[in-house]
Amino acid sequence: MSHKLDLAVDAEGLERFCQKLIKRSRDIARTHDSLVTLESFIVLFGSAVHGTEEYQQVEAMIQGFTEQTRRMLLQQRAAQLLSAIKQCDVQTVTAIHTPLSRDGFYSILQTVVAQLGEAESDTITQWAGQWSADARQRAEQASGFPDALDFNKAGIDIEEFQAMLDVSRYLDNRE
Repeated sequence: MSHKLDLAVDAEGLERFCQKLIKRSRDIARTHDSLVTLESFIVLFGSAVHGTEEYQQVEAMIQGFTEQTRRMLLQQRAAQLLSAIKQCDVQTVTAIHTPLSRDGFYSILQTVVAQLGEAESDTITQWAGQWSADARQRAEQASGFPDALDFNKAGIDIEEFQAMLDVSRYLDNRE
């Protein structure tokens, strides 16, 4: 037995809904995820009307709000990352790094580095480079084999290593 529920979504109603959702948001990451889910829902279940002017309006509307929350989320993450790297807080750097693509993380890191003075930037570059080099050396020693790394045996969280390595690489390769 098949049950069917017809829904109607119009650009004005969607705009009110999204504005209210963002205004009431206490966690922009969850709000962003909700909007991405809503966007996927509309794309999937609105397939019968794809290409119509109405569908294009609704699609543009939801994409606009999704982009808005993405920017807000990146700004929030940039502020958190700035604080974390100033405090040499590997766990927070990792928590920001892990859910992002490398490009997304580098974009945030670029924003953060632009806010640092030269001396502060040099200090952070040294810290990230030294942390990464020390972790690599410990992992090499723990493995017992040349050119092999055993982060687990060395007691190093691989996500922490990846995050710090990305910070170090970015800072070493900037112009």
